[in-house]
Amino acid sequence: MGKAFGVFAPCLGLSAISGPVLAGFLIDSFGWRSMFLINIALGGLTIALAARLLPRDAGDRTVTVDVPGSGLLAATMFGLLHGLIDGSGHGWTPVPILSLTAGTLLFALFCLRQRSAAGPLIEPSLLKNRGFTSGLILGLVFNAAVAGLLLVLSLFLQDGLHRTPTQTSLGLAPVAAGIILASIAAHRLMARLGRTLILIGLLLTLTGTLSLLVLVHATSPTAWTLLAPVFVIGLGLGSCFGTLYEVTLGDIGPKESGSASGALSAVAQLANSIGAAAITTVYFHTAGGPASAAVHSLATVAVGTLACCALVRLLPRRARPRHH
Repeated sequence: MGKAFGVFAPCLGLSAISGPVLAGFLIDSFGWRSMFLINIALGGLTIALAARLLPRDAGDRTVTVDVPGSGLLAATMFGLLHGLIDGSGHGWTPVPILSLTAGTLLFALFCLRQRSAAGPLIEPSLLKNRGFTSGLILGLVFNAAVAGLLLVLSLFLQDGLHRTPTQTSLGLAPVAAGIILASIAAHRLMARLGRTLILIGLLLTLTGTLSLLVLVHATSPTAWTLLAPVFVIGLGLGSCFGTLYEVTLGDIGPKESGSASGALSAVAQLANSIGAAAITTVYFHTAGGPASAAVHSLATVAVGTLACCALVRLLPRRARPRHH
């Protein structure tokens, strides 16, 4: 599982550059509604490829699914995501606040259910593993910061520098280039550096973010002057994406790996919504124009990244050996 996550980052980098470029072209050419049509085409192609290429596995028929736990988790995610999206988009009225509260209460019920269920979705032993829980929290904060960072860059390029969607996506291409280069290097350095590699990636991300903040605050930046710090951010992200999951799974036993990887993936999806909601709230509720909004948003991302640095020392020192 660790090795699988280790090779995931280059694919993420390729999608990070191809997806936005395609999106920008579609929006400029056919309007924003075309974004949904292309998902139908790509989704259909993906289903066909999955049916043909994915390995067949009969599975273990003795394994049961915790239906009540699944229902509680689904309701939890709906409550949290609905509250975050509605609150950031329409203001923090009682509706999103109640939705978040309900999601939090449902999550507490889900946790209680996992302690008594015969086949829990999340093995209770995982939450007693300090390295795994630290990685789970770090992954939540880091992915939220990344989602917020990429969003604020996109907003500033369009609102502040008046770039078109296509020009904006091309302006973010150095992020993808940095991710690809760093992830290839990280795959080779993982065994030697372990969790130190994650700290290096976080520091690179923090350096790029602070550089952007200074440029936007102290100068009148252009899309060209932003390329270097954006590339540094990509290097930082590429050093962390696959590495973080690989190290977090370092102390996990074989029977816990499915539950652990599923939890990490779910938290990453939730973090994307948290980051987008937080940055949207900060960006659009900051007075003083796009530059001021970008500075405050970047400062928020920097604080989150710095908090991640403090959690690195709680992670397992090394990833699980690759031959496992």
